[in-house]
Amino acid sequence: MRNRVASLGLGLATLVLATPALALNQPDGTPIPQGNGLQGLFDFRGESINALASAAAVPETFQPSCSLTFEVLQRNAGYQNAFGWYNVTGSQPSLADLHEFIRCSDPIGTVAPLPNIQNDPAYLGGEIGFYEGVVTGGCTPNSGPANYAYIFYSEKAYNPDSNQANPYVHLLVYNSTVVPNAFYFGWEDLISGGDNDFDDLTTFVTGITCSGGGGECQTGQPGVCAAGTNQCQNGVLACVPLMDPSNEICDGFDNDCNGSVDDGELCLAGEVCDNGNCVPNCGGGEFQCSADKTCDRAKGICVDPACEGVDCPDGTKCVAGDCVDPCAGAVCPADQICLAGACLDPCDAIVCDGNQVCDGGACIDKCQCAGCPGGQTCEASGLCTLEACVGVDCPNGGVCQPDGTCSDGCSGVICPAGQVCAAGECVADPNPGSGGAGGAGGGLLVGSGGGGSESGGASQGGSGGAAASGGSGGSGGAGLLGDSSGCDCQSAPRSQPLGFVFGLAALLATRLRRRRTAR
Repeated sequence: MRNRVASLGLGLATLVLATPALALNQPDGTPIPQGNGLQGLFDFRGESINALASAAAVPETFQPSCSLTFEVLQRNAGYQNAFGWYNVTGSQPSLADLHEFIRCSDPIGTVAPLPNIQNDPAYLGGEIGFYEGVVTGGCTPNSGPANYAYIFYSEKAYNPDSNQANPYVHLLVYNSTVVPNAFYFGWEDLISGGDNDFDDLTTFVTGITCSGGGGECQTGQPGVCAAGTNQCQNGVLACVPLMDPSNEICDGFDNDCNGSVDDGELCLAGEVCDNGNCVPNCGGGEFQCSADKTCDRAKGICVDPACEGVDCPDGTKCVAGDCVDPCAGAVCPADQICLAGACLDPCDAIVCDGNQVCDGGACIDKCQCAGCPGGQTCEASGLCTLEACVGVDCPNGGVCQPDGTCSDGCSGVICPAGQVCAAGECVADPNPGSGGAGGAGGGLLVGSGGGGSESGGASQGGSGGAAASGGSGGSGGAGLLGDSSGCDCQSAPRSQPLGFVFGLAALLATRLRRRRTAR
């Protein structure tokens, strides 16, 4: 299991791409930046940045946080420029909403911390933008927004030369290749781009992390490695797999992420792997299919006639002729999600930057900086918890409720086939031939019948709920998701491989659990 690390900074709504992008152009076709001002600065500072290829006009808006500083690196303009923030409201900010913290008189080398905007009475909540205030003459330490001749915003639609479909760019953003969680702001202070050198005011920003994490993404890898979440790693938004490759087993998934499902010799002699189950080969004559099944001799398995010849995509199973997601109908416990037919904690595969913490598969700022909603308080872990749940440690995987009482962590849980709910988690079913257990009042996801005995056997239900009946060895059982293929043969009971959830069992059993509260 990967270790979790925490981080903190100002969150970017979008960030510079990890790979170089095509050069940006102004509306008149001029590539930006022009000149050697930015490239010379990057070379001097040892940055592996191509000023043209790596230039980005995004992000335009930002999530405010703590521990952020701006250092003035260049002032190569005839004008004197100030810098500050404003609230993003969907319309152009007024002068009263321009909050300057780098003055036009601040020299090169000035390091200005961003004020703790979260505690600023002027902060309206939500995202903020940045601006460059151009002072064309008479700059003094007391100059402010009332002295600006022009104002250029990170949201370029509000700039004075934005009266066309493709507004002029006045801010370029670069991710540092030398300092983690840092980037450069390069401003242009002339109308319609002017000389387009973007070194009129250059600042270096440290303590940065990107936001937008937690959103679903595709890694480009095959099998169980395909699903991922967008996460910040060293200040860059990256698609991180939710599952790592493992040894291939008969479970209906591409566990080793080589592009082939259930490939290799995975079952005992005389058996074939079908839809994630090892079943007797019905083509040899010894095993006969029941009256409601037919032998698919190409595969050597007994199938529902509607599933004969049906090849389902990776991660699905044929049920009554349809390819079904094994997570369909599953209701995972708190802090778990259903992925590839099993409930797991999405934070187990996530490594967050600096002072962030993983919550629900997303890296978020620790509450020591971001604060907590009303009725919640900040814990040392960096996560918010209900005020009534402070100091409450619910036993046996219970969930703390708003009144401070503990409820059964398996209540209402419906684990996927091959898992049962125990101590507030869906874990590997010790009796894989049986159905998955639901919580109190919950439902049932029946496991693949081919793996069970003729009688199936009952599996343990969630607390307060009746034990769920096992899937029959013949038909795969009836339930929210039965396996319509299976063996369905006239044979003696035998053991059955559980599938990839065995690999998850140890992970789920040994990981450090956060106190869970109802939110």
